[in-house]
Amino acid sequence: MFNYFFGSDNRSIPYLEILYTNNKNLKVITTPPVKQGRGNTFKANVVEKYCKENNISIDYFKSDAVYLDMEYGLCVSFREIFTSTFINSNNPIYNIHLSLLPMYRGPSPVETSILDNNKDIGYTIFKINDEIDTGEILIQRKLDYIKEMYASLYYELAYKDFENIVEDINLENPNLTVQNSANVKHTKKFNKQIFDITNDSVEVAKNKIRAFDTIGPAFVIHNEILFKVLSYSNESKGFNIELLDGVIYPETIIPEGKRKMSAEDYIRGNNGNFS
Repeated sequence: MFNYFFGSDNRSIPYLEILYTNNKNLKVITTPPVKQGRGNTFKANVVEKYCKENNISIDYFKSDAVYLDMEYGLCVSFREIFTSTFINSNNPIYNIHLSLLPMYRGPSPVETSILDNNKDIGYTIFKINDEIDTGEILIQRKLDYIKEMYASLYYELAYKDFENIVEDINLENPNLTVQNSANVKHTKKFNKQIFDITNDSVEVAKNKIRAFDTIGPAFVIHNEILFKVLSYSNESKGFNIELLDGVIYPETIIPEGKRKMSAEDYIRGNNGNFS
């Protein structure tokens, strides 16, 4: 049983909830508060907030820490990189990576998979070593691809599948397999410029909207106004955006300086004019 959890952002929370449901003695390791916002004040991350709200034991990560009571650790979307010394000084820590490794190693497997129109999706649980996403595989699970899948749905399918198998994972006598060295593909961290769909084709824009609905969102500049686009429709909602080779129909948007709303509500609030 996993009795330690390492995580630091929103994508960590569903897995933390699953482990805590199964083990009330779970120990959580996260990153300390960092300065944020205009006031440059220290703010705790969402994992720390969740733990405090649910009375879960928590500690801040230290690269030289030795967790003597850790039997097995699970790492999901953790900001820190473990050093060789840390790995060798502690019991096994496994990582959940949302791709069928060795495809899509690196920080953005879900988003890159969608941008590539890849339909062979899933996740891998592997034993962490001192290289990025190269450790021996404990479990690899394929997921059913859904047409025009959004990243948020991919994340949801993965943690729901993990919830169904977590109690059956054999950690005491694991059957680990070495990753295949063929078909290796790496991903990168995206900067905000790539979220811009203003000068894209319709196909590329749709892929970006779906890929970045969790870490973005995508955005478009229309009539000198920035609109964040969280979802699109294949039918006009009255708000039509001309791109390089056609028209895209935003469905859920965040107009610059306003709250999230449907395209219909935005049109209605502007008396039928979306300019």
